[in-house]
Amino acid sequence: MKVLSIGAGDIAFHHAAAVERLDGSLIGVFDVSEENANKFSRRFNCPVISYEQIDEVVPQADYVVICTPPTKRLDYVEKVLSKHVPLYMEKPIAVTLEDAYKLREMNKKYDGKIIVGFAHYFRPPFQKMKEIIESGVLGDPVNILIQRAGPGYGFHSSALAPSWRTDPNLACGMTIESLSHEWKLMTAMAGSFETISANVISTIEALPQYDNNSCVSVRFKNGAVGSVTASWASDLSCSLRGFIGTKGTVFMTGDGMFEYDRVTWKTEDMDYPESIEFNDSYHYATGDVIYNIHKHFQECLKTGRTIEATLEDGISALEYSLAALESSKEHKTVEVGEWGKGE
Repeated sequence: MKVLSIGAGDIAFHHAAAVERLDGSLIGVFDVSEENANKFSRRFNCPVISYEQIDEVVPQADYVVICTPPTKRLDYVEKVLSKHVPLYMEKPIAVTLEDAYKLREMNKKYDGKIIVGFAHYFRPPFQKMKEIIESGVLGDPVNILIQRAGPGYGFHSSALAPSWRTDPNLACGMTIESLSHEWKLMTAMAGSFETISANVISTIEALPQYDNNSCVSVRFKNGAVGSVTASWASDLSCSLRGFIGTKGTVFMTGDGMFEYDRVTWKTEDMDYPESIEFNDSYHYATGDVIYNIHKHFQECLKTGRTIEATLEDGISALEYSLAALESSKEHKTVEVGEWGKGE
């Protein structure tokens, strides 16, 4: 398939490599940074296009990848959807509900086909964990727990540039930028949230709005509880995603913040737990992780299969993240059933 990249930062290279691995090609790249665009162009042998050329090139693509900072996206999205071209949009989809709901309006207006970049959802270890949960052998959800920590952007006063994540004009913090992944995994395991209570802090004095530590407690609509303990300010790394049910438990664990090394489960009928080891590293093989979601998206476009990471998932994730930040700021539990809804 032919793909246009709008954005040429680090993650764009992984997207492009996934496209090539799926026997596709890059037909162009646009970035506000001429240096980044030229580097991308040399690597993937595609032309650098100007902003004015986007409207001309978009219709030539089978789909477009947008991986610009989330605050710089509405214009590009409309350029793609108005041409009725499918769109892969990196998460978070936006940092304000106003922008998120504008994206929803655009999507409805143009009857768009959008996948949001919740790449961790499509990784084989999580898909195996989800398969075990959906089989029913673990019973109903009781407790969904996530613990993940490691060194992140700006850790121990490391340079805050050139990443958009730590640019004072673009930064949105870990709770919006990164916990969106966890909301997708948690809701896949146990459904929608009812309430959120959270505390977030930043360890970077020069950028206090950039929260890099979050502790979040949620109650699901079905009565289950859940928690997320996350840090980008840890010298040691850990990874745990768990489902505790009425009849059994499954854990997905790893030796790094986004390392999914093994899935272990035990039911009330099993004498011993069972485990499956995976060679699925985000740190060492980011491209493999990105490949899985591109493969899914391409299959959906070719066969009409239902996309499993939709714009509505992206909107819900942003609503949950903003509710968590509101909870931390106001020192209160936030009802998310009605909070932030912009129907």
